Amino acid sequence: KLESLAADFRELGLLQTTTMDPGNMPINLATTVNLADHGINAQAFRFGNLTMESDRYISVKDTAADGSSQVVVVDMHQGNSVNRRPMKAEATLMNPAENIIALKGSTEGQTGHFVQVFNLDSKEKLGVYQATEQLVFWRWLGPRMLALVGEKEIYHWNLEVANSTPEKIFQRSGKLAEAGTQVISYAANSQMSWC
Repeated sequence: KLESLAADFRELGLLQTTTMDPGNMPINLATTVNLADHGINAQAFRFGNLTMESDRYISVKDTAADGSSQVVVVDMHQGNSVNRRPMKAEATLMNPAENIIALKGSTEGQTGHFVQVFNLDSKEKLGVYQATEQLVFWRWLGPRMLALVGEKEIYHWNLEVANSTPEKIFQRSGKLAEAGTQVISYAANSQMSWC
């Protein structure tokens, strides 16, 4: 029926079809890496569990075959090399430019998440923060600037400064403060003066 309808529209001049050379297509989609082929559990392919902040790293919180918790980082600039580390983090976020990893987890007896940031090349801990609330979203805003979106407040954490703590930028209000509102993105200008 659809082909018949399309033929009718073409006859009336309402639908035109063109053939385009595949080499001249505006977007070319191709599979770069199949995470399942790298032994990553399909249940890990979900929002908040798998992150891709740039075209370099894919970071996944996964469960190993023995049931232990692990963080898997795929470096797409190094031939899709896979690095697995046993970690109990609930979520992981790779820096888009440097080999820096942020880990988010919960501590028994604490109401909020804790975040740890490590430079994997120098093996240096760049920061540790215990939030007073659950963190519902996070992302890198710059080479060493991490945005933390809490249930009530938004923070920016400048990891260029040694022993720094996140700075409260604003409080969520209106529709953004309603329970059930899911934050799926966050951005700021280069001066970090608006979000």
